[in-house]
Amino acid sequence: MISPDAVPGSGVLAAGPGIRYWQMARSLANDYGHDVTLAVPAADFVEDNEAPCRTVAWELDNIAGLAGGYDCVVMPHVHSGLSTTYRAAADPAIPTAVDLYDPVLIENIGLQPADAAGARSFAGYLAGVVPILKRGDYFFCANERQKYYYLGVLNTLGRINPLTYRERILEIVPFGVDHQPAAKTRTVMRGSLVAKDAKVILWFSGIYPWFDAYTLVEAMPRVIEAEPKAMLVILGGVHPRGHAPDGEFRRTKSRAQELGLADKHILFVDWQPYSDRADWYLESDLAVTTHKPSLETELSHRTRVVDFLWGGLPAITSAGDAVGEMLARRGCGETVPVGDPAALASTIVDILGDDDKRAGMSAAAKALASTELTWSVVIKPLADFCAAPRVAADRRDPALAAEILPAVDTFEEHARLLEKQPVQTQKAWAKAREVYKNEGISAVVGKSLRKIGRRAKPEKPNL
Repeated sequence: MISPDAVPGSGVLAAGPGIRYWQMARSLANDYGHDVTLAVPAADFVEDNEAPCRTVAWELDNIAGLAGGYDCVVMPHVHSGLSTTYRAAADPAIPTAVDLYDPVLIENIGLQPADAAGARSFAGYLAGVVPILKRGDYFFCANERQKYYYLGVLNTLGRINPLTYRERILEIVPFGVDHQPAAKTRTVMRGSLVAKDAKVILWFSGIYPWFDAYTLVEAMPRVIEAEPKAMLVILGGVHPRGHAPDGEFRRTKSRAQELGLADKHILFVDWQPYSDRADWYLESDLAVTTHKPSLETELSHRTRVVDFLWGGLPAITSAGDAVGEMLARRGCGETVPVGDPAALASTIVDILGDDDKRAGMSAAAKALASTELTWSVVIKPLADFCAAPRVAADRRDPALAAEILPAVDTFEEHARLLEKQPVQTQKAWAKAREVYKNEGISAVVGKSLRKIGRRAKPEKPNL
């Protein structure tokens, strides 16, 4: 298993992707008996004797050799360098499962400016991520919305085709929770950061560009008016390794200061170890995770909100994402309109002021988490693939693969885009297009390689 980010353990501050790989590795090893090695980025690797399985460090230079010693590989598609290197260098016979839980192609767009620089940056990222979608043998995502999005992506890339149509090439493996109930280990804020009888509202994650903690801060004056003991604790905010911009965090903190609530009714707390999260959940009354309207939101799977269920913590989310809808449907929390501080404040006050309602939501959250969302339950489709790994049907036959997989790389479009290039380049593309039309992609590749080989031969010396 190749993690794209630092994993928890040994005091490391881990974010969602690393937590996911740590937990998947643990479940595959402990619940299903697989012999698992978890590879962690070399820059983030820390020796940990308490890790759930064997751990090693990976770099782009060693990834192909590392992967070659295993029956199958599980990896993400979020890292463009890893995606490109793995497809180019790793043995194509290694069955490879690709994790699509993070819709990074949509997420990356939200990080780019709407100008030429942003378009170029996205084009580079797209070129880096697509290779692993063509190379993978089995794919898994986090929810039904993602499933249909990725079915479209894989179909367009040629991976859903007559050879793979009847295989289970894409399945759902959401974010899971521990099978052991959340338990208190120490006091983290009551009686120190906040009063023992405070009504604690918890924001527990980063404040990235697609989130909207600003509206939560805007709602707080109304909340405090109705519930004077209300305290908002924003824990995290900035990604521990700077993997996301911090502009939205700074804007949110500035607004809290402008309202005179920072360090009084709104506290900003540094990122905390993953192993301590239960203490924060169990000392809180309510969690809030609000976001902006975007494609990222519609396709996301808010992993931190899923973990709130494990802690029995009622949650409020903005309407529009799959996890928020599940919370509302199963009685674990409520959703509010996007960007509406008045509606958010009203919902917070309603839940904080009703102990019975809050207790009912907490019980529903614990019941859902313990029966349907434990890692051993949600990871079963991936565990089954790892038990009988296979190369996808459209990659088993090299000749057929050469016909199907490059089909979307059309020479017509490339030729049109290169109309203003030098005449020699235009002639080369015209010749390639003629061969493609008459003989297919295999002939283009073969003739191009032979031409490159002739040019690469050393000239005979003049004696």
